[in-house]
Amino acid sequence: MQYLTRKRRLRHATCEPGVGVRARSRYSEGDRRIMRTTNGESISGWDTARQYRERMPWMRLLKILAVVTAVGLFLVQMQGVLVTVSGSAAGCGGDWPLCHGQVIPGQFTLHTLTEFGHRVLVPPVTLCVLGLSFGMLAFWRKRRETVVLVILMIVFLLLQAALGALAVVYPTSPVILALHYGVALIAFASAAVAALFIFGQQGWDTLRDRPVSRGYTRLVWALAVYTYVVVYLGAYVQHTGNQLACRGWPLCNGSVFPGFAGVVGINFLHRFGAFLLTAGVIWLVLWSWRLRAARPDLYWGSMAAFTFVVIQAMMGAYVAWSHASVPSMLLHGGFVAGLFAALCYLALQVMARPRSARQVAQTASTSATPLHAAGTAGAASGTNG
Repeated sequence: MQYLTRKRRLRHATCEPGVGVRARSRYSEGDRRIMRTTNGESISGWDTARQYRERMPWMRLLKILAVVTAVGLFLVQMQGVLVTVSGSAAGCGGDWPLCHGQVIPGQFTLHTLTEFGHRVLVPPVTLCVLGLSFGMLAFWRKRRETVVLVILMIVFLLLQAALGALAVVYPTSPVILALHYGVALIAFASAAVAALFIFGQQGWDTLRDRPVSRGYTRLVWALAVYTYVVVYLGAYVQHTGNQLACRGWPLCNGSVFPGFAGVVGINFLHRFGAFLLTAGVIWLVLWSWRLRAARPDLYWGSMAAFTFVVIQAMMGAYVAWSHASVPSMLLHGGFVAGLFAALCYLALQVMARPRSARQVAQTASTSATPLHAAGTAGAASGTNG
């Protein structure tokens, strides 16, 4: 009898126009408690599972997973740089995925520890990538940028592992080794952009509905592609062992223009490309300054790219002055990863959101206004009563 009385009160409360959303949810929650505790037995098992799903902070967990995945891929990339600059590529011999024929090597030298640590880090990061991909598709599977980011993360992570295995088992040319670094860079940048995409929901992601000029879009995409070319050229210089072909900085062997011939020319070409990249990022910042009122996401993204490119130039000088020390090479590789990720994020932001996403936002905004008005009217009627 008590259950039937509460059920009538619930039906009356949900039909009463003056009762707000909180009151309706309170009645429904009380009704669920009675359904579960009538005669001391559980009547509805699905209700408990539904409440569990509703109470779990899935979006918060997805944000944490996105940060962990991006940081993990960054550490994998930096560990790979450390393996290269420390000469630890053969630290596990010629075996893969085993290390000296064992799952865990019996003896650890410094080179073995460096290479084995790089390999051990890959499996948990792979699980994070798969979990993040599943979560993004669960929330935004109809968004084309989500699908593209998921494909980039998974494909380039697997490709990175395959190229790493080939580098160990078979003799690999500097071209392939440089490509290995470039593939790892794309895997990290896609995870970083995915994390920024998740954190930007109901925020900077909605700013994509404000279009920018075609010239600005072309500049952002051109800088992102050009940065990848400059990074690949730098990785090629590193894997050929010609980091110090140009001694001194900013001059190259005491010359402003030593030419583009030989190993000195390749090294100088990388420096010249970095100079043009810095000039392009400065141009991007000046253009973004004029858009900062309507598009603060583009302005702050360009400022992040400018910060990374300036520090990257300083780290390039540090490499030359320190004779390619291990810390200088790690810092050089780390900041260029941040630069590329910032430009990739800008490349996403200059693209307009899909029409379905804009329609969902418009529907939510139009439906929120009557609901808010009804709640206000209910509160006012309760006060007057």
